Amino acid sequence: MRIIEPHAHMIARVTDDYERMALAGIEAVVEPAFWLGAPRTSAGTFVDYFELMITWETQRARNYGLAHFTCVAMNPREANNVPLTKDVLPIVEQYARRETVVAIGEVGFDRQTDEEEAALRAQLRLAKKFDMPVLVHLPHQYKKQGTERTLRVLADEKMNPDRVLLDHNTEETMPLYAGTRYWRGLSIYPVTKLSVERAANIVEQYGVDRLIVNSACDWGPSDPLSVPKLVRELVRRQVPREQIEQLVFHNPIAFFGQSDRWTFRP
Repeated sequence: MRIIEPHAHMIARVTDDYERMALAGIEAVVEPAFWLGAPRTSAGTFVDYFELMITWETQRARNYGLAHFTCVAMNPREANNVPLTKDVLPIVEQYARRETVVAIGEVGFDRQTDEEEAALRAQLRLAKKFDMPVLVHLPHQYKKQGTERTLRVLADEKMNPDRVLLDHNTEETMPLYAGTRYWRGLSIYPVTKLSVERAANIVEQYGVDRLIVNSACDWGPSDPLSVPKLVRELVRRQVPREQIEQLVFHNPIAFFGQSDRWTFRP
């Protein structure tokens, strides 16, 4: 089974993980910008971070035959630091057109503050300016409320649903997309998000149209092989192979392939 890993924070992983991913059938990985685990105190650290993802992580992945792509953003958690956000947003714009950068993200809500909403709106407008896809982070707490607020902001900003992927959904949020065309993401992350079994249940209930699955692996208790393990579970449940391949391979290509920086071709 051919697999794309569409959301993995590989800067937090060891090189052996790239080898394991390649052996498990993963052919390309998308690395969004995220919170590093401690507050950053200056805009220059974002420059270093974006450069590291675009250059060093891309090369680490290529060493094992994986294509590597990047998303850049001011993440929701640090967006509450308004002076820092003001300094970082021009840097995000500067890096948005760099090689391998295929989307703006992760943007969205963490504590669901007005400051986070201001940063979200600014970056949605940046994505429209450059006609780029957007990866949206749904909050871990009060998720239904945060998803509803996110959808209101997206509608208010008149975002093209073809270009928007809302990630970290659960059973609680999936019904909120009825009547919309947004892409929906499921993160298989054993503590704060979904187990393999819960993700498989959602796939069986909602089908694979405009659905994307990922590991969201980072420095926490996570697994870069979560998507291959979901494949195994869906095979066990006798989900048709063509549907599984659409979910784990063709759907990520359809979404991120809207970027002119997406160079991976099946």
